[in-house]
Amino acid sequence: MFHTHTIFAVLGIITFIYSLVLVFGMDSGISSAKISNGFSSILPYLVWFAFACGIGLVLVFCDSRKKTVQALISGVVVCAIILSVSYLPNIAEMNSGNETLPQIALQSENAAEGATIVFESLKKGEKADAENLLTNDNQCWTAQAPNHSPADGCEDANNSYVELQLSQPSEINTAVIEESGNQAQYFRLQALINDEWITIYQSEKIQAMRLCSFDAVTTDRIRLSIDKFRDDNKPVKIKSLKLYNEPIQDKNDFEVTAYQRLDGDIPTEILAKGDEYVRNYARFYDVYSTVIVFAAVHWDENGQLNFGEKGEDYFAQQISALKEIISKRTNPEHDVKLIVTALADGAWGNGHNGVNTYMAQYWESVADQIADFAQKYNFDGVDIDWEYPASFDDWKVYDQFIQKLDKDLNEIKEGSIISTALSAGQLGLSQETFDCIDQIQFMAYDGNDTDGYQSSLQQAEEGLRDFVKNGADISKINIGIAAYGRPVNSTPYWATWRDLKDANYWNSKYYTVEDANQIYEGTFCSPALAGDKTAYALLSGASGVMVFRVGCDKTMDDPNSVACGIENTLHRYIKNW
Repeated sequence: MFHTHTIFAVLGIITFIYSLVLVFGMDSGISSAKISNGFSSILPYLVWFAFACGIGLVLVFCDSRKKTVQALISGVVVCAIILSVSYLPNIAEMNSGNETLPQIALQSENAAEGATIVFESLKKGEKADAENLLTNDNQCWTAQAPNHSPADGCEDANNSYVELQLSQPSEINTAVIEESGNQAQYFRLQALINDEWITIYQSEKIQAMRLCSFDAVTTDRIRLSIDKFRDDNKPVKIKSLKLYNEPIQDKNDFEVTAYQRLDGDIPTEILAKGDEYVRNYARFYDVYSTVIVFAAVHWDENGQLNFGEKGEDYFAQQISALKEIISKRTNPEHDVKLIVTALADGAWGNGHNGVNTYMAQYWESVADQIADFAQKYNFDGVDIDWEYPASFDDWKVYDQFIQKLDKDLNEIKEGSIISTALSAGQLGLSQETFDCIDQIQFMAYDGNDTDGYQSSLQQAEEGLRDFVKNGADISKINIGIAAYGRPVNSTPYWATWRDLKDANYWNSKYYTVEDANQIYEGTFCSPALAGDKTAYALLSGASGVMVFRVGCDKTMDDPNSVACGIENTLHRYIKNW
């Protein structure tokens, strides 16, 4: 009996340690971000773990009355400790911003410097503290939710706001707002123009640092309004509000990359709709500078390239048609590079296609076939969407493969692009391999946060930080923008922005998303948020942004197209885009 208990004890310890390794991501390196994510993932279940521990102790020691009492006392103590942890503020939220995010380089002066607070809405018993917005001492303006009674002289309103009188009339096109925590769920910036308050920006979520990009306005009075609170019993804590007028700059190397499948929006079918439709569709390519043809080629278990059921002739026909559509863009001087995803996991609905398995044996042959394929169709480069090497040996193969591919492609066509889709939490490649990569497509979406948002600006900021910490060159990273939505509960559905009937320019969250014969609450990357990600990429020194994917977006005759949000930001900050 003793030996049986010993065996189960050892197995239990091993299982516990292995579970910790997986939960905190220690199998691919240790970082505070992974530890924070691990804690945030288990916090909701600590209550049940506490009860399990308490009951378990009683069952183990219940062979006598004295030991049963001892077990119950121990169980109560264990439960109390674990329950106290579960009621602490969200650990990931506490740490969000403790680590330095990539700095943004702003060229203009802060127009809020020297401003004064002329009004602050208050609730009964609330202390006026909006002056803290204009200091650098980490003190906060604590905006209270509307479920409290208003203070004397304040109207009963459904928001909480503060008004700033600028030291002089100023032109502004950019705001930076910092929050302590994650309580703001909707906010607006308004400017007093011709004696009327005009909303110049609105969105969900502020968090550690919210960069807001908008069309330039001239004003001497600004209002920041918190319109929705995550928890009406907790104030929103805003650390600072800064206002800028960022100049237009020369930035010829900025990238706006987009993935495009050859199904769905089938190029030959687009051409068949006539010149007017084609010219309208081709407006996408006034925005995009690199188009990645995705899900076009397949690989079998023996590492042999093929083109699926429709064959290579069909592929060639669609590539020719796509090139013709791109040529119809409004600005023919705008350079558009065409590359192809030559290797990918899970692009055809059949799992991850065994890439780790066949690449281990055939990586040299795969590299040779990809180089020949790129040369045959005169692509400007290739994209590798290997999600992901799962072991040290897989990453070693990845290194060898990318380095060989870079050498082979440049022998065929100097300046050939190697693009890779990567996640900051899945990096095991060498510095030599990093040096071979020209564009890193950072998938800054799908990872639902505490509130179910799958493509927030803070996700992009934290991911960019983690990429840099893990050795990536920030000037090669494209920040991902999803042109589709995900349910807030992370279930596996992908609604397209194109099909969202009530889509608007500002909002990312929608409560009645119709998709796959059901209705759910989901979040997207609105055009305004896509513009903010573009501004953040530009001002942080990143390579650019990436959109997944063209066929999910509304065409640009609709001002609520995601591509329109990106283009608006490009026109604000970049000369001759």
